[in-house]
Amino acid sequence: MLQKMLLHIEQGKPVNYQKLLQLLPPAFYQQRQQLFKVNSRGAGKWQVQVADAALFAQLKQSALAPADRITASWQGDSHQAPTSHSFLLVYHDQLSHDRPDLVLAAGSNTVSLSYDFTAKPALVLIENEENFFAYSQVLRLSSQMLAKPFSLSCCDVALAAGSRIGSALLTPFLQQYQQIWCAFDFDAAGLEIFDHLHKRYGTAVQLVCPPELTPWQHGFRANAKPAQLEKALALAEQHRLFGLAAAFRQHKAFLEQEILL
Repeated sequence: MLQKMLLHIEQGKPVNYQKLLQLLPPAFYQQRQQLFKVNSRGAGKWQVQVADAALFAQLKQSALAPADRITASWQGDSHQAPTSHSFLLVYHDQLSHDRPDLVLAAGSNTVSLSYDFTAKPALVLIENEENFFAYSQVLRLSSQMLAKPFSLSCCDVALAAGSRIGSALLTPFLQQYQQIWCAFDFDAAGLEIFDHLHKRYGTAVQLVCPPELTPWQHGFRANAKPAQLEKALALAEQHRLFGLAAAFRQHKAFLEQEILL
């Protein structure tokens, strides 16, 4: 947002000066009188001119690439920068208690992971909390859907928590697995996360989705807006999930994974 306002100033367009001041980093806020010449244009708009070209150039540079979320928040949008930490909850067969372990990813230029188990060849990602804490049921269901063995003896289970699993900080953890199975909602959001992971990690990433969905047709009950349904159809066909695409067309609805518990 700050970058856009500075561009408007360069182009001679009026801006909301009070908003501009709120977005200035503290060091530049203190030098605002040296930075700008300001004339009112009415209705909350101000004609702002650059008074010190060298100082303005420094401000533009600081607005280009925030190094962290704190800096980005001073610029008016913390989402311009990634978080410095991310985490996963993971079930594995080396647990000595009935609670999942915490995998912590932290770092800026470097990434360190904290976990105390030996990873299995495969990982099952479960999209939401309700199903994650009922992971044994999800593993049994996955076995039914794909006619493959799923248990903690051959795979670990992690909570994807929606788009959190796409954090670049988690890449070293995910890359250690030969196979990543995505037990996600059959909807546009779930397919978008799956598609993102597939692009990043390749064919190691597969969706837990049977070729024939007849036994689970009752689950397609969630409202699907036309734009989201169109997006889900396109992604299903792109990944050759033709049975899923057919179910979307038939029911005009999505399947949320909780309904399968």
